[in-house]
Amino acid sequence: MKRSMASSAQVRLFVLVVLVVVVVLGGAGVRRVWPAGLVHAANIVNFIATDDVGPWFQCVGAGCVNAGTQSLAVVNPGTDVQITVGKESGTVHTFTSLIYPANAHQMPFDQPAAFRADSRSVTLTDPGLYVFVCKVHPFMLAATIVDDPATEGLDLGEDVSLVNGITVPTSSDLATRLLRAFWLITNPKNYQDHNAATNPSMTWTINYPAGVPVRISGGAVVDLKNTLEARYGNHLPLAAPFKPAQKGIGEVWIDTEYENTAGKTKPGTATAVDVSSWTVTKKVALPEINMNNPHNMWTDVDQKLIYQTQWFDTKLTVFDRTTGKLVRNLEVGESPGHVMTRVDTDQVHVSINGGGEVVELSPGAKGIDRRIATQHPGEKQSQPHAHWMSHDGHIMVTPNSNSNDSTRVDIPSGAIADKTATGFLPIASSIMPDASKYYVSNYVDSTITCISIGPAACRSGNALVPTKTINLLLGGASLANYDPVTGAGFSTSGGLPIQTPVSPNGKFVITAATLTGTITIIDTATDELVKVLPCSAGCHGVNFGAKKGGGYYAYVASKFSNDLIVLDPDPNDDGNAADANIVGRVLLTVDEDSDAKTDDTVTANAGMGGQGVLAIPLVYNGWVQKLPQGWKKQLTEKQVNPIK
Repeated sequence: MKRSMASSAQVRLFVLVVLVVVVVLGGAGVRRVWPAGLVHAANIVNFIATDDVGPWFQCVGAGCVNAGTQSLAVVNPGTDVQITVGKESGTVHTFTSLIYPANAHQMPFDQPAAFRADSRSVTLTDPGLYVFVCKVHPFMLAATIVDDPATEGLDLGEDVSLVNGITVPTSSDLATRLLRAFWLITNPKNYQDHNAATNPSMTWTINYPAGVPVRISGGAVVDLKNTLEARYGNHLPLAAPFKPAQKGIGEVWIDTEYENTAGKTKPGTATAVDVSSWTVTKKVALPEINMNNPHNMWTDVDQKLIYQTQWFDTKLTVFDRTTGKLVRNLEVGESPGHVMTRVDTDQVHVSINGGGEVVELSPGAKGIDRRIATQHPGEKQSQPHAHWMSHDGHIMVTPNSNSNDSTRVDIPSGAIADKTATGFLPIASSIMPDASKYYVSNYVDSTITCISIGPAACRSGNALVPTKTINLLLGGASLANYDPVTGAGFSTSGGLPIQTPVSPNGKFVITAATLTGTITIIDTATDELVKVLPCSAGCHGVNFGAKKGGGYYAYVASKFSNDLIVLDPDPNDDGNAADANIVGRVLLTVDEDSDAKTDDTVTANAGMGGQGVLAIPLVYNGWVQKLPQGWKKQLTEKQVNPIK
């Protein structure tokens, strides 16, 4: 029984962005079989920002279409599209043009900073597809189709432009893959369920709306459901869970951000897995504070506290790792994203993703010590997300999702030491264990930027260079050869990369790619992509933990699946990732016969929403040497001194 617990090159690259929009639209369920008069001549259509799983931008009122998504409107030319950020959400958002018809008026539409308790609107006059995104929470999408009544099928437009002015057609393999992804993302019933108890057939089915003719480039009108199933199949077999043959050390925590529980109105739990038995042992929902979309975690020097961000709120939460009891809940700022500790002082650093700073708190997160700006006065709001800290506590780097650059901060002084341009919507970063260089994942561009911290340290062929762009999707590396028109090479690429840590020994960069559902491995000696492995739907979070007897496991979590992948990046410890392999797959659900400690009952999306990952004990250079002796004695000498 459960025990209760108290509390291209550029053009092809941007085709990806364009078709992200097409995804949105396709999912909208565009079809002429809808009743006459569906295209509503309303003066305004409104999207409400919410914290709910699926309808993050929920369309309300006239013009809204509920056909597998609640985030689509179909309207006549001249309609105002409005976003409202009110009481339905606990934090700030943006409503930013992602895609729009070529030469459309009043495009692109954007805000210089995230906002709340307010509305923004834009008038859409030109027929075609318009997609909007929140740059703080980039899985939040809203689409409006301005329909031309003289054409057959619902118009996606002949050509669409991206926010950078690139114009592309609306047809390609990438477009239909994104259409497929849209129904997955916006409907939790379409998520991957690897639990045979709730999915006896162990198959993955995406339910597409039937009879939806879509007009794409060249004037072709195709049936969406038939096209997607012919290209990619359906009712696909799912991999069964299995335990790694070799134990890990300690436990791994995963933010199962989409789980709903009985005692809360907001989604999200933190789930602990014992990596010696490979079973879920704890789920922390914290209903007493209505914990809202828990996104990322870290721990203190004693490995006793869990620091937990609430991404759709303004709080950093602290709870006891062993008991799950709430310790404190602090206001830190809008949409706190990631959290780490400073090695030399054990102070806590939280990125304020909805603003332009990183908050530094006292050890134990008892109070705020200072706020460290990530942009200069007068510069555009940076919106830092997944920052990283150096082994000595002197350097912090941030990926700035709103300003498309990265900030390097001298932590003792709090001064900005450098700012470097990156790709579009940089979202995560990590530093080499010797602090020689660092890596930033660029979400929309599907690239990794390598940035030197001192002398040139990024490798380009035989030369060392200050910066380098590593392309994970559309060419430029030996394995990144995806053709967005034919679809060739899709499974050996890394589309829409997110978390990207460097291994504790500095040998590899491992990245979760959410579009392709893949795990990419970069060799830091060459700064080239060397291997790609399959992941689960919505591949998102990665972190390293100690393998018993030596070496490391990379733990990989996925948003739209209920499993945790255990990856061994270097089984024979020879520094070569050629033999990297998935060695385990662990369910993140709790059944009625489990002994797992829980403080609330899961009611929906069991085990889903895997995003932040934290392995205990910490094994990164700088942190590992300060572990309590009880943890340190379980590690090998090489694990305690990973780069010595």
